[in-house]
Amino acid sequence: MSIGTVSFNPWIEGEVNFFQFTALTEEVIAALRRARAVFLPQTVSPELYFFVRRLGKRVFPNYDLRFAFPGKIGQILLFRVLGLPHPRTICVPRICALGPHPGTVEVSLPPYPFVVKGNHGHEGREVFLVRNAGEWEEALKILRTFEASGRYGFLVQEYLPWEYDLRVVVIGNRRLPFWRKGRFLKNLVQEGEVVACPDPGLEARALEVVAELCEKTGFNLMAVDFLFRPERGEVLINEINFVFGLRLLGGEERFRTYLREAGEAFLRANS
Repeated sequence: MSIGTVSFNPWIEGEVNFFQFTALTEEVIAALRRARAVFLPQTVSPELYFFVRRLGKRVFPNYDLRFAFPGKIGQILLFRVLGLPHPRTICVPRICALGPHPGTVEVSLPPYPFVVKGNHGHEGREVFLVRNAGEWEEALKILRTFEASGRYGFLVQEYLPWEYDLRVVVIGNRRLPFWRKGRFLKNLVQEGEVVACPDPGLEARALEVVAELCEKTGFNLMAVDFLFRPERGEVLINEINFVFGLRLLGGEERFRTYLREAGEAFLRANS
């Protein structure tokens, strides 16, 4: 007998509910086979996600391209494939790409200062502002420790010094813009503070880019961070966060309400 919904998401109730990190026993797999739709957590593993998708189930959230283009390198390549604006970036899969090795292309670093990002960091923990040759060598030392622990890849990216950035939180069809002001790192965990919109035109353009991103990828639960060249009116996607803090939204209870409403809309659209 089929069942309506199975949920692994602690904030969306299904007809059958499992802990988001539950073991995948025969009971769980049998429930998934009988389900018409599945609610997944933001922390879902690619293995479980694609298992559910291969079973032919409708899922919320839609993360097909999240796992097809993993990490910060994957996101930059996704932006390139989709033709979406983003900062000038060099994707480096391993330090040895800097040479010398046969067949390695020459990497021309941008002028100082530039930004280095580890492929797997969150909340600015693997982001470095490199202002001179000495800081570049220090960044390389840190990146070597990442490689020693099996975390490969990094970005070399142009530095955009405007004091503002923008986060747009996407929850279903809802788009929630939040401006932040700070120094180099503007997230609230480190140096940033929430401020009023400094430029409605740039915000409107960013929301257009978010709409295009959602249309081309199907993403419906994420936080999209933007950087800007305000003197040129340029809006650039910095990165996508599929797991994000809730302080900008006003806390867990409000997020839970938005998420429940998005889940209900998903079921109506797929009934």
